[in-house]
Amino acid sequence: MENFNLSDLKLNLNVLNFLPDWVKVTSVNGEVIYANTPLINALNFDPQGMRVDDLKLTKFADIFNIHSIGLSMKSGDIIKSQLNFDGSIFDVSTAPITDTFGMVMAYIDIYRDMTGFQKIQNELFIKNKIMNKDLSMTKKIQESILPSDLNYGRIKVDYCYQPCEQLSGDIFDVIKVSRSITGAYICDVAGHGVPAAMITVFVRETMRSLYDYNSTAYDLSELHKRFLNLRLGMDQYLTMFYVLIDTEERTISYSNAGHNCPMILIRKDGFETISIPGKPICNYFTNIEFKEHIIRFNPGDKLLLFTDGIIESVNKNGEQFGIERVEGIVENCSSDILGALKRSVDYFNGGIRYDDMCAVLIEFKEGD
Repeated sequence: MENFNLSDLKLNLNVLNFLPDWVKVTSVNGEVIYANTPLINALNFDPQGMRVDDLKLTKFADIFNIHSIGLSMKSGDIIKSQLNFDGSIFDVSTAPITDTFGMVMAYIDIYRDMTGFQKIQNELFIKNKIMNKDLSMTKKIQESILPSDLNYGRIKVDYCYQPCEQLSGDIFDVIKVSRSITGAYICDVAGHGVPAAMITVFVRETMRSLYDYNSTAYDLSELHKRFLNLRLGMDQYLTMFYVLIDTEERTISYSNAGHNCPMILIRKDGFETISIPGKPICNYFTNIEFKEHIIRFNPGDKLLLFTDGIIESVNKNGEQFGIERVEGIVENCSSDILGALKRSVDYFNGGIRYDDMCAVLIEFKEGD
């Protein structure tokens, strides 16, 4: 609201009549000296010339209680207040009107009907409350599908799981296939939020319902077929690195569905970074042939699987964390690899993450 003076007011009275807001001007002596047409229509009479004290005795008392008589105001002051009248909510702005010498001669009150806006705000508040409740429930469901038992015979599992938002597009699982065979995968679904979270549930239920588990390549092909049945958009896809560990044969068979992070095989005398090409699970391809490789996995060995939220984490200079830093942590930390990895990433990016982070460490325990 701009500063007002009496000469400006007289020149702009007609303009005030075309405003949707109610406008009234009250002299310092408590007399209404102007009311615009919208206010007159609402009152069904013109209050000009009437005293505010008399108008307070009418059913329109709440309207005329909004004024600044008796208050110490100077040029440039604005008082904000709110009026509830006849089921409507008004924001009221009050300012002094001065003469050419800067003396306060009157007060102008502008009443803006905020009922519709307030209604929209209330509806948005309720809907946001419901949405947050649904998100919290979805988060609980998503967290509940993570493995709770981290010991699978001679296979021990540890993990780090940090969504960048309330819900995550990353998921992992460990499946006890038989006495000697354990399946494990890490998966990264494109996007975040509810759609990605729902796909992670689909992945988990699909992988646990497979009936073969003898070939990682076959299982990924079956996952792709079932993904196609969802008939999702082309922007929906997922990547996965999938392994089957055989503690009797002491082997790992593995396949990759477009996952851009290698797995790291950690042995007592060093480590090996293992990559294998593969197409992502998506609707671009109707048939995908996945490759499967087999490598030795001995007691005491460990396997690290992770998502690109780690290697693609950026610092304030835009530099990525990179696979080299992950390898450096593996090389220099004989224990608590996941803790060291998390601390290093958090220090690197200052605690600001733009993608989900997930890492799984699988250990082939020594002994019988």
